[in-house]
Amino acid sequence: MPGHVIVCGMGAVGYRIVELLHRLGEEVVVITERALDERRRIAETFGVRVILGDARNDRLLREAGLESAKALIATTNLDLVNLEVALDAARIRPELPVVIRLFDQELARQLETSLEIRRALGMYALAAPSFTAAALGESVIASLTFQDVPYVVGRQFVADGPLARCPTVAAAARRFQLLSLVRERPGGEHAALPAGDEPLQPGDRLSLLGRKEDWDALFSPSEAPLPALRKPSLRQRLSRSLQRGLTVWREEPLTLRVLVLGLCLLIPAIVLLFHFYFRLTLPDALFFTIITLHGEIGLTDTGPGIKMYEILLMVLGSITLATIYSLITDYLVSSRLRKLLGGKPMPRSGHVVVIGMGNIGFRVVSELAALGVPAVAVDAAPDGPFLATVRTQAPLVLGDARLDDTLQRAGLAQARSVVAATGDDSINLGIGIAAKRMNPKIRSVVRLFDAEFARKVENALGIDAALSSSRIAAPTFVAAALFSDVAKAFIVGDRLVVLTARKAGPEWAGRTPSALRQEHGVQVLVRNGKLGPSEETPLAAGEEVLVGLWRKVAPSWSEQGEAGG
Repeated sequence: MPGHVIVCGMGAVGYRIVELLHRLGEEVVVITERALDERRRIAETFGVRVILGDARNDRLLREAGLESAKALIATTNLDLVNLEVALDAARIRPELPVVIRLFDQELARQLETSLEIRRALGMYALAAPSFTAAALGESVIASLTFQDVPYVVGRQFVADGPLARCPTVAAAARRFQLLSLVRERPGGEHAALPAGDEPLQPGDRLSLLGRKEDWDALFSPSEAPLPALRKPSLRQRLSRSLQRGLTVWREEPLTLRVLVLGLCLLIPAIVLLFHFYFRLTLPDALFFTIITLHGEIGLTDTGPGIKMYEILLMVLGSITLATIYSLITDYLVSSRLRKLLGGKPMPRSGHVVVIGMGNIGFRVVSELAALGVPAVAVDAAPDGPFLATVRTQAPLVLGDARLDDTLQRAGLAQARSVVAATGDDSINLGIGIAAKRMNPKIRSVVRLFDAEFARKVENALGIDAALSSSRIAAPTFVAAALFSDVAKAFIVGDRLVVLTARKAGPEWAGRTPSALRQEHGVQVLVRNGKLGPSEETPLAAGEEVLVGLWRKVAPSWSEQGEAGG
């Protein structure tokens, strides 16, 4: 089986990688210590050879055809196992492209530069941007930076917004690069890269690459630009202090709050009593009221009734002042602790509630913080491994998100979207449904491990986006094994779209972009900082360009009548 791809490990990610490779027409050999019987049966039904055993065994690597393979992907659940498999493969065949899965992304960056490993990828690091994009809306499906310029890949329907006024593809992509057009055909969706004069139809869905600033200007004109970071004004600082004070006040018991308010309302009545009954001036009446509340003897030449009244005021005043002092102390202590722990003030509205500070959730919070979008983090465990980092980026609410009280404390009623990213599918689904019940306008995004179940949930339960981390990550693993320097990879319609940053080598130097597209199926997307460069200007040796590659994918196993895993 020459020219095949070896996949080590067939868990959730490995299974999706094997499926996608098969859909791309690649021959696949799997080495795995264990696999679900259903997954193994389906894979073998479609011609995938499955070898049971430890991929760190040289004999099994050779049995899988390492000497003739085109690439190896190590995607077990253990970083050290994946690393050892990569080292063994490099020892046996140094030139083989190797892609490994690593949870530790700092280690991954070091290994890519120090060892002969093409890519070291993390499933959660690949999936988090998709969860973030889903929380902010369906239009943006990927983002990347090329030559220090931020770009986005977005999806837009022709019937919506500015594209509705464009008669042809060329008119729609005037400020962008067209990556694909998805059009409903009798046999299902079809993706293609049509000519510029292709007429558009109302149901068409375009995938476009463009600068982030151009995308925001055209498709998000109603959203005000994020303000530049600057020192808050006095008014802003006073407003934040007032908000923190109100937070402390709301956390006090209801009985205590009612008592304090009742006693505070007595003060004007006492002042008026002293003013009219003893004919004191208002300043004197206020003075005698305050000293009486402090427990001092204010009026001695009075009858027994007034003296008993003064005693009552002294007792009630002591309670009132003690309570007020405790509230002030709570405020000062909580403010100090918030500074020490790096806490953030609770946003008023328009934020994203992210539930579950695991591998996905804390990365989503970090992505939102980098974009300047306010977020509120929610987690049930007070000692989670990522909470120290999360507290520096967003306010943290501790509690069970399945309870309405926890969601209310996170400001769900004023939020724009909620991301349920715990490690339990049933909890995530319950949170998504509860969020819709409490706030029907909120956008709900839930994490589900079973990709096929996720698709059914979107259609049946009203969840806006149900995402599977393994399905999101699989295209990048596959693309990194088949191509070098992959920046982004994703599936649109029936195409795998791969964006890669390349330097023009001897085979490209002197060739025009139009010749590369006709002969190699490569489209030059960005050149010298310009989208849609001239098709007839030859490339110079060593020139760096962003190019797009497309591979047709066949229907998935589940779409052919088999149950996916």
